[in-house]
Amino acid sequence: MAPAPSIATSTPAWAAWRLDPPSATPLDSTTFRNQAQLPRLPVPPLDVTLAKVLDSCRPLAKDASEFEALKKKVEEFSQQGGVGHVLQKRLEERREQQGLKSWIAEWWDTDAYMAYRDSVVVNVSYYYGFHRLPQAPQSSKTTDPRKADPAYVAASIVETALEFRSMLVNGELVPEPAGKEGGELCMESFKWAFNACRVPASPSDYAVKTAENAPEAQHMVVVRKNHFYSLPLVDEKGRRFTVEEFMRSFQEILDRDDAPAPGVGILTGINRDTWHFAHVHLLGSARNAETIASIHSSAFVLAFDDATPEPKLKPIAEGSKSLTSPGICDFSERIWKAGGAGFGEGEAANRWWDKPLQWIVFANGEAGFIGEHSCMDGTPTARLNDFLSKRLLTQKPSPIGASDPPPSASPAVKSLPFDLDDKSLKAIESAKKEFADHVGQYKVHYLHYGRYGKEGIKKMKTSPDGWTQMVFQLAYYMTHGHPCGTYEAAQVRRFQLGRTETVRICTDATVEFTKAMLDEGKSEKERRALFQKAIEGHGKDMKNASGGMGIDRHLFGLRHLVKEGESAPLLSDPLLARSSTWNMSTSQIFIENSPAYGWGPVVGDGYGLPYMIHTEHLQFTVTCHERMPGQKFTDNLGKAADLIMDMMEGAADAKL
Repeated sequence: MAPAPSIATSTPAWAAWRLDPPSATPLDSTTFRNQAQLPRLPVPPLDVTLAKVLDSCRPLAKDASEFEALKKKVEEFSQQGGVGHVLQKRLEERREQQGLKSWIAEWWDTDAYMAYRDSVVVNVSYYYGFHRLPQAPQSSKTTDPRKADPAYVAASIVETALEFRSMLVNGELVPEPAGKEGGELCMESFKWAFNACRVPASPSDYAVKTAENAPEAQHMVVVRKNHFYSLPLVDEKGRRFTVEEFMRSFQEILDRDDAPAPGVGILTGINRDTWHFAHVHLLGSARNAETIASIHSSAFVLAFDDATPEPKLKPIAEGSKSLTSPGICDFSERIWKAGGAGFGEGEAANRWWDKPLQWIVFANGEAGFIGEHSCMDGTPTARLNDFLSKRLLTQKPSPIGASDPPPSASPAVKSLPFDLDDKSLKAIESAKKEFADHVGQYKVHYLHYGRYGKEGIKKMKTSPDGWTQMVFQLAYYMTHGHPCGTYEAAQVRRFQLGRTETVRICTDATVEFTKAMLDEGKSEKERRALFQKAIEGHGKDMKNASGGMGIDRHLFGLRHLVKEGESAPLLSDPLLARSSTWNMSTSQIFIENSPAYGWGPVVGDGYGLPYMIHTEHLQFTVTCHERMPGQKFTDNLGKAADLIMDMMEGAADAKL
């Protein structure tokens, strides 16, 4: 037996694992040739951020005295020669440090992701569920395209994902434009898509990456009934296998009648410290170390689940254009957390939750994707999955015909076994209970709002995203009777190693608007004026945040530079803390063929609010703990969307 690969069990230095990961993409290619010219993330002026702090905290103050206490701390913090200016100078010096691409990158990777100890499933991972993909080639005369064929679905997903991987490896992936300001977005995160994996360690995790063209990177991992298998991506001559060839190997796996394996995969979905201890123990076996190293270096994971979700939509009421679906919710929960309420751990062991790319194919041919967020945000994987689903749903999938290679050319299925002693088996059983108790408590609610979408909003001369954010604010107030701290993700990939910044949605303007909408004494004219004021404020805040001039990353950086013995009361103020407690965490991406999209709330009494703004409808997912009034809030999203359009259409009619 070959010696076991070396896997670090303690955290390597951030620069050693994170910067310049192995990548096959040429630096002088279309994909990367302009990346070195991207600007560094700026440090906002201190006085500008402090003014925004006061504005964003005021509507969440319990009373005037709480706000005055915060205001006094801001004044003390901002005094010349005081701690605020000392911290600001340190942060500005860090930004200018030679060779440092981003002043925040190491801190953010560590604090937001790698040092996070709870399960990655609820608060880190995210999912997309596709419209039903073709179950057979459209050109096939012998196969009923309505038949469920998970082997074909998996093969077509794999072939298309590998086409995208080839574009990346060959440097043909064109960087996304940075918007009206010009330039490109940072493409660094694409290096962490294929052949990468998060690794549990103490005190924080890290990630490993294998170059896409390395010999040990030319395989994928398949999981079925908790058993792990390796399949090569190319034959001995380097030719990529075809859909037909992959399909035969997948069918071979599906036809096996093995009993379910104990389920090592469940360990990757629990508390990170618990997983770390179990991981160290597993690595005591050379066979386990080889299996885990093979999973780490694989291009991606594909899981075959036995579940048969039926994600069909139905009207919420007779004649309504808005749709709901218990099936979509079940479909979403089975992708996001491998099961729903009452399913215990479901099929959570049929995963490797640490992989950034993982596709799931169900027994009835439905399919989706789940991503691990640590080194790569949702926009790169949205681009990948939009490419994949469009290719499969709008073009003919690769045909199967007489010219295909013989069955002997199919990729060989290789088992990836684990040696499990009593200690590991006990850890797995304990993990199943932990997963069911923790992850199983979260639910998915869903609304396909069909009265209008992007085009209907634009006819009202309003930003579709700003409009949708006001729907969230109004629905929350209707449900809970008060405002809350609200996060919207702003992309800062126009900067080197850029990821996200926060747009603080809850402001005096949004609270005045929501209260006016529920105040019968307010006229429609007054409501519209307050709505426009809130929309304009949101637009300015989004522009500032996407330009690196937000509040929260700046405060995050200042906190990191407080030295032992120094005092900065502002940074621990309770009102400031409440203003950054995201009871609503919102983020939009767009995949045309993904009716299911989601991730979990970031606080126990909050909501995760992934959304898409389609041309003719709005797509809302609401995730929350089962104790929260998730269905009531979801219903109020539809009511809030109606109220806002009724108000705006009334103004439009008045002009006719």
